[in-house]
Amino acid sequence: MVSPVQQSGPRPRHVITNAAWNMFGRIAPVLVALPVTPRLIHELGLSRWGIFTIALSLIGTFGIFDLGLGRALTRAIAGRAHDESDRETADLILTGVLTLTGIGVIGGLISACAVSFWVRHGLKIPENLQHETIVALLVFCATAPLVMINAALWGVLTAYHEFRATNLINIPISIAYYIGPLLVLTFWDSLVGVMLVLAGCRLWMAIAYIRFCLRLVPQLRAARVRPHLLAPLLRIGGWMTVSNIAYPLLGNIDRFMIASVISAAATGFYTTPSDAVGRFSMVTNAVSASAYPALASSWRTDSIRTVELYRTSVLTLAALLLPLCLGTALFSSEILSLWIDPDFAAHSSTIMKLLCLGVFIGSADAIAAGFLDAIGRPDASAKLSIGEMLIYVPLLVVFLHQFGVVGAAFAWAIRTAVDFVVRMLVSIRLYRPIAQGVARILPAALTGAACMCIALVDMPLPVAGLFFAVAMAVFYGVLWFACLDDLERDTAAGILKRIMTRFSRAPAS
Repeated sequence: MVSPVQQSGPRPRHVITNAAWNMFGRIAPVLVALPVTPRLIHELGLSRWGIFTIALSLIGTFGIFDLGLGRALTRAIAGRAHDESDRETADLILTGVLTLTGIGVIGGLISACAVSFWVRHGLKIPENLQHETIVALLVFCATAPLVMINAALWGVLTAYHEFRATNLINIPISIAYYIGPLLVLTFWDSLVGVMLVLAGCRLWMAIAYIRFCLRLVPQLRAARVRPHLLAPLLRIGGWMTVSNIAYPLLGNIDRFMIASVISAAATGFYTTPSDAVGRFSMVTNAVSASAYPALASSWRTDSIRTVELYRTSVLTLAALLLPLCLGTALFSSEILSLWIDPDFAAHSSTIMKLLCLGVFIGSADAIAAGFLDAIGRPDASAKLSIGEMLIYVPLLVVFLHQFGVVGAAFAWAIRTAVDFVVRMLVSIRLYRPIAQGVARILPAALTGAACMCIALVDMPLPVAGLFFAVAMAVFYGVLWFACLDDLERDTAAGILKRIMTRFSRAPAS
């Protein structure tokens, strides 16, 4: 069963639609988690709640040690997804999924062996909770294979551009991550029960993914394990692993350096706005996740479509993020004053402005990084990340000594800008046609970056509001007239017309 999208290849509008599904899949569970979280904290208590949140965050760490096979598998399948009768694709899927399952088993066993020591000597929790925590974390470790299976199968489904299906599966399960523990605590006051609920959610997800994959690729029922298919995945996956390790280090080393060079107390002035602005990455991740398999499936056979996909992805992110980043930067002092207090705002408002600039530029860099992975050159991104680390850390230390905590935000903004420029130049060098897309992106990108730089200047509230309105008009004008072609303008105008018609009719109904 192959959809028309898979047969003809993904188009830019499909990437936008898939990104919308990704956004919906991330936002819907958050809307449920917000009111449920206080009740969960009350029922679990702070110590057990801390363990619960650690368990949720550790789910993602298993993916770091998958040798890059998950993302490499998505790329390999995306290049074959248009071929309905390709039995080798089914063999590749089975081989990749079982290999990742094996890695999950090994990771789970190693983690299980370390649980007792970690709980008794690494975590500061009451002694009467230690046994319960050990058992609960052992249950968590037992689900490591399911975490890897789900990640692999999610990659398979997205390689076929089935974002609607994956998000419709994920949303109720993600909601159950919070509702389920709350229900089980009504009759079993134990962290073990909570972990069993999470294990059940992962099993539910695995079964749903497997059933859908069997419908999508019927040849899987007769697939065979073929180890030789792993060789190209491991070659690409190895470099992806380097990036998987380097990205978190580059993203978090500033916090540790602030604590080391200045003080641990000063870290709060940086991490608070950083965590708040970091929520905008939800938009970036939604678009980049939908663009990656589309780029991987088109770059060999259709350079024109690849350029369109790249350009549309970057422009979509710019159009969505500039209002968020510019508004947050312009009104950072007011936001922090209302959220925390005026004294905190005095220390952190400039930091928030610089971080917003970095997030806006970094969104385009995320598409460029995904593009390099999609065309089979993750080594370029990995080498760039290693080079960045060698330059960024000394720069960060110098800026911290010269400018204090603000220097960390300044250094981070510079890093993201340099990262994007270099990665864009590397992309053009490795795939010449992409230069056409970059040329069409630059007017909007430079206009948006200029607006963000102006927003670094403190302005009175009325002036900031006026500048926001003017900047939005100028940016979207440049986007409309300089970056979109006639067909895209007609399509966008049609969408806007339908939205306006629907809203104008709403009061009458």
